[in-house]
Amino acid sequence: MIVSMHITHTSTGGTEGLNNVVSLLEGTMPDYLEEMPLITEYVIIRTCNRFEVYTSTDDNQSVSTYLNNAIRTLVPSSNISYILEDMESIKHLFRVVCGLDSLIVGEDQIQHQVRECYIKAKDAGTAGSMLSYLFDKAMIVGKRVRSETELNKGAVSVGSASVELAESKIGELSGKAITILGAGDMASVIAKNLIGKNIGTVFVSNRTYSRAIELADELGGSAVSMERIQDAVSDSDLVLVATGAPHTVLHKNIVANAMAKRPERKLLVIDVSIPHNADEDITDVPNVELENMDSLEGIAKANVERRSKEISSAEKIIGQELEKMDAERREKTANEIIKMIGLKLSEIREKELAEARSHASSTDVDTLLDDLSRALVNKISADLYVNLRRASREGNQNACYTLAEMFGVK
Repeated sequence: MIVSMHITHTSTGGTEGLNNVVSLLEGTMPDYLEEMPLITEYVIIRTCNRFEVYTSTDDNQSVSTYLNNAIRTLVPSSNISYILEDMESIKHLFRVVCGLDSLIVGEDQIQHQVRECYIKAKDAGTAGSMLSYLFDKAMIVGKRVRSETELNKGAVSVGSASVELAESKIGELSGKAITILGAGDMASVIAKNLIGKNIGTVFVSNRTYSRAIELADELGGSAVSMERIQDAVSDSDLVLVATGAPHTVLHKNIVANAMAKRPERKLLVIDVSIPHNADEDITDVPNVELENMDSLEGIAKANVERRSKEISSAEKIIGQELEKMDAERREKTANEIIKMIGLKLSEIREKELAEARSHASSTDVDTLLDDLSRALVNKISADLYVNLRRASREGNQNACYTLAEMFGVK
């Protein structure tokens, strides 16, 4: 059925551990999945807090072993992943989509991120009917939790937590000069949380310059090309790094050259990218402080405490939806047989109705209806009686009793 592999900010002991492996896995895991014939479908989920693989298979044990061996091969001497199967996999996915497994509980970005990964898998042809059903159901559960609970009302996202962290480090942001590196989803959330802070100069830089212009316009700031990052940093009190790049964007030499122009002025850099996009040794430059995702842990803990009641409500909804899915799974065989029976009965009905209509002009209504009803009963019961007698002759009494129970005559 379903086998999933998980490497998260929790299993790696923080985002630092996740940062060390995620770029490697992104480039190699698809090849491993394609090479395993027992994996019929797969979806890779990649967010700032996790790298997860969901697979569909008819051999859970073999696929579980294969995924474990793949991780050991790619990341030797580590114990950073765990495997879940079937309903446990589904429950985990539901919790992820609802924001219950995020660093910032209730974050409102995660459902969109998971959906984007799912759509990407569908477009690539790796997500078929089984995983499409599962992920479509997960989206419904996420929507229900967000509409029926207060879990994400005024929710603290990674973006808003980053702004909160900045304020705790350098005070009010009013009048402060800020550079945002990146213009994707995360950078947009950061920008949204800067609105109303009465910030001073704002620079936005992104690989796609047109997107930098759009985000800068939202903040009343200026877009700068990646080649001019140093100039923006030299004029900033705070640099927020949130790109989707798989490599370093803010290098030590850029920061060092920027700070040489204002050696007495402090600079705070907050890097919420996974993998990290800022060189860790920029702190060797005087008056430069660097924070990353792990620095948000205190804010995340306070967030959980504030939302304990809503977390409980969300877990209850997830439990209800899992029960529905389990019932659907257990009824699957019956539903498939009912569908086949329905098609056969519909075919019999059409044929007998056509026959009756052909005699409508020459036969009175009572006779016509009597003949039609007898013909329907005889055609419907013909195979039933033949198979019942065969089962009885062959000593298959259980089939006989089951049939009698199905028809309510026992």
